[in-house]
Amino acid sequence: MTLELRKSRLLGIFQTKKAQYNKLILKSLVTGPKTTNQIAEYIFLNRRERTLTERKGNEIKKIVSIISRKDSRLDELETKQYIHHKDNLRELTPKGMGVALTFFDSITEIFPYVKPFLHSIVEDLEKNLRENPMLQSLGRIEKRAFQTSFDLFESPEFLQFLKDLTNELIRQGIDLDKTSLKEFISMLMGKFFVVYLPKIIMGISPRKEGVRP
Repeated sequence: MTLELRKSRLLGIFQTKKAQYNKLILKSLVTGPKTTNQIAEYIFLNRRERTLTERKGNEIKKIVSIISRKDSRLDELETKQYIHHKDNLRELTPKGMGVALTFFDSITEIFPYVKPFLHSIVEDLEKNLRENPMLQSLGRIEKRAFQTSFDLFESPEFLQFLKDLTNELIRQGIDLDKTSLKEFISMLMGKFFVVYLPKIIMGISPRKEGVRP
């Protein structure tokens, strides 16, 4: 059984005829926030059903109507917290980004476009790390050690980490449709501490001689 087939069975948004549009919506937003029209244009250019007689303008209008009407594609993806609406733009949540990444064979080609998204995640991670009791119990942590770690988190390695975690949750049978964004971030943070906490600890500078804890 292919991973794509497993996704279709485990994630409700990828079942029946709505699967293709939902997948393309998430893929379109990997490269950054977009208007409804921009999302529709991406769907038009990448969907399977294409004919030589299609008129681009008319088809995009039809797609806009399909994805933006009440309780349709965009509303469902927002309700399930894969995307959120900011001003006139739709953008991925961390959960949505994780799922979207599983649709790409390699993250190398898309990494340059995802840097702003990673930066916003890192800001949240940095706050959590600095306030985490586990780290506080380690004593004084040099700012340089933190900065070195956060530079890593804005790298392709962290993007691959997010993709791998999402695939792992899907393989475990986690219903991401019913998993809240808060729950997903908690799982992300839990795995994050297991994988990256040792690297942060290794980055701690020795206490200067004569300085008491």
